[in-house]
Amino acid sequence: MKPEDAEPSDLSATTARLSAEDERAVDALIDHGFDLAAAQAAHPALAARIAAAHALFTRASDQYPVDPPDPALIDATLARIDREESERAERMRLDSRGVPTLGRGRWADFVAVACVAILAVSVGLPLMNHLGAQREIAACAANLAQLGQGLSAYHGDFNSRPIAAGFAPDLTKLRDWSNYDNSRHLDALAANNYCAAGCLRCGNDSDGSGYSSQVPHDGLNRIWLRQAHIPLVADRNPLVYQTALGGRALVRSIENSLDHGGRGQNVLFGDLSIVFEGSPVLTIRLRDDAAPSPENIWVPANRAGREDSLSAPSDWGAIDVFLTQ
Repeated sequence: MKPEDAEPSDLSATTARLSAEDERAVDALIDHGFDLAAAQAAHPALAARIAAAHALFTRASDQYPVDPPDPALIDATLARIDREESERAERMRLDSRGVPTLGRGRWADFVAVACVAILAVSVGLPLMNHLGAQREIAACAANLAQLGQGLSAYHGDFNSRPIAAGFAPDLTKLRDWSNYDNSRHLDALAANNYCAAGCLRCGNDSDGSGYSSQVPHDGLNRIWLRQAHIPLVADRNPLVYQTALGGRALVRSIENSLDHGGRGQNVLFGDLSIVFEGSPVLTIRLRDDAAPSPENIWVPANRAGREDSLSAPSDWGAIDVFLTQ
């Protein structure tokens, strides 16, 4: 193909045939974006054929003129592009007017958020405290369950409740109950592997004095673990704890154990059931032939049968349930 061969009549489908060299020339021209000088510089051996192909395409385009672009259409297209860009930028931009700041902003929204936060704290904090207390009560009850199994096994082996060797109480020599370490009897369970050491006290026992249990006495030992629903072991006696600290026990007031914040106390009964009692005053039947009667498990009945004071141990009648640590 030569430049002078590129006549309009040569565009006929029956005469337009390209040789291999012409095809390479056209490819070179296309590769360089129809830049004649660049294509010829890259392929000097095909310079003449590239020039002919360029002339052919130029003349062919002249035969099919294109109307000039409509300025109105161009303006509309550019305006639509600008509008789309503005809308996209608006969606991506944070509205600073919606963010409360000191001195300005939507203070109503800020106050609403603060009220929700206060409400969440006022409701959530007591709920969390309640759930924590329930977990502590459950852990304490699990300790007592283990202790109860140990008591049952010990009683099966020795036909007796555990009593520390050489520690049978001589109540006549005690000034008050705070001088008597009653929890020492339960230590025999851990010492002889009837339960783990941790089962002898509540997890909230701050001074490690241990669970309170029935004070040993010949008149009461016969009811120990006879599988009756009689209190045997419980959380710490708060009245004895108060006197141990030098305070005065308020016997006539209903005091719950301090182990659970005064909400109540876990009690292990002779039938090995465990109940969280909301009051230390329980209805107890000591004998099968006796009527049930209310008793305060923290207060010993005196020889007259009255629970009106934390009387001296020598005045204890040993006819009621009295639990102390």
